Amino acid sequence: MKIKSKQVRLASLFTVAVLLFTGCSSNSTDTSSDSMGEEFSWTQAEGSEITVLLTAHPFVDSIQPRIADFEAKTGIKVNIETLAEAQATEKLLADLSTKSGIYDVFMSSPLSNWQYATAGWINPLDKYLENSGLTDISNYNSNDFFPGILSANRWDLTPLSGLGKGSLWGLPINSESYLLAYRPSVMKAKGLNVPKTYTELLAMAGELGDGKGSRYGLITRFDKYWDLPYLTFGTMLASYGATLIGTDGKVAVASQSSIDATNDFISILKKASPSGAGAFTWSDAMQGFAGGQYAMSLNEADLFAPTYQDPKQSKITKDIGYAVTPEGPAGRKAGAWIWSLSMNSATKNEIASWLFLQWVTSPEVMIQTHLNGNMNPVRASAWEDPQVAKLVESWGETPGQYKEVVSQMGNVAGILYPPHPELTRALDVWAGAIQKTYFGKGGAKENLLNAQTEISKILGL
Repeated sequence: MKIKSKQVRLASLFTVAVLLFTGCSSNSTDTSSDSMGEEFSWTQAEGSEITVLLTAHPFVDSIQPRIADFEAKTGIKVNIETLAEAQATEKLLADLSTKSGIYDVFMSSPLSNWQYATAGWINPLDKYLENSGLTDISNYNSNDFFPGILSANRWDLTPLSGLGKGSLWGLPINSESYLLAYRPSVMKAKGLNVPKTYTELLAMAGELGDGKGSRYGLITRFDKYWDLPYLTFGTMLASYGATLIGTDGKVAVASQSSIDATNDFISILKKASPSGAGAFTWSDAMQGFAGGQYAMSLNEADLFAPTYQDPKQSKITKDIGYAVTPEGPAGRKAGAWIWSLSMNSATKNEIASWLFLQWVTSPEVMIQTHLNGNMNPVRASAWEDPQVAKLVESWGETPGQYKEVVSQMGNVAGILYPPHPELTRALDVWAGAIQKTYFGKGGAKENLLNAQTEISKILGL
């Protein structure tokens, strides 16, 4: 696949980071089907009905207006259910574990699919993707996906290894890494520069905002949930040299680098965030910054930019800048997240479900979703689309700033921890230890040592 150098900078550097960090390869499973070689038809499951579970996210708003197009094209009725992430996960787990087949297709991620695939709850997708009777192969063009992003959805079911190998468990709909968003007017008024290091951020944290006039210094997600050490604070942890598994193969969440990162993170929040910071979700972080209450959004998702830039959802559209995340003792590193769509193995509407998956992740539909707030693209053709390029060019304090920051973060972003079916449970324990420290229930070292013992048992290490 040939990609112009500019597109490589804008998106696939992030992808290459995932590819190199995890050792992903583009292996595919050799499968066959009775309908191989048959002529493809979008109406082959006409009259079917499927239920799709989506997590509340900008992607949902971008795809819902297009559902009627799919229904007209295929004759398939689509029922959409949208829930907050925690509620969606709870309902999905209940459905998958009982094999009820209520939800045919659902939003997921490589991380969640490590559990679902191990349990046999989701269908591998190669057998559909490679079947010319089920897939409009030339138009779908799976080679258009950035290789590392697609490969991150592959896993051979080997705990703590095998990412990028084996079966394909999901199809990507967007990619996410992390950046620092800031209010240029606030920084200028306070005589502050955008911090280049966590040391600089710690020093200025108390000056960013005093809480008067509904103005605080910074916001970031901090609820007791696995995404805290996996994504946003995980970006800071990695920049301090902390990781889940040490070079000796043992759990290392209580390493000195992890303790230092935790103490500095909590100090920053104590100085610059409101007392309720310990419960903020990603949605709170996105909406809080867009609402103009904060001078800075720390290490939050780059895909929040469409919300920040939308006058209907944001009060700061003319006063926002983007910067790379600060450097830590180990340099600058970042987590990565890939939202994908997967198929329930208990579905009673297999062909209809696959047609929906194929349609949603097709080049044409992906571009339409990106133009309506679903960032960042997972296909090269989307970054190359003139409308998408024009849309993002204006984002930031100066023209092209957002694109440049995404490019730079692409050099350092990756899936930080190895695949394991119990990883989310282990990371919940880690997140709990960080929160206990924030709320004064023990010191960082004590809490992280206790978490390390518990996580070792969960992961069998």
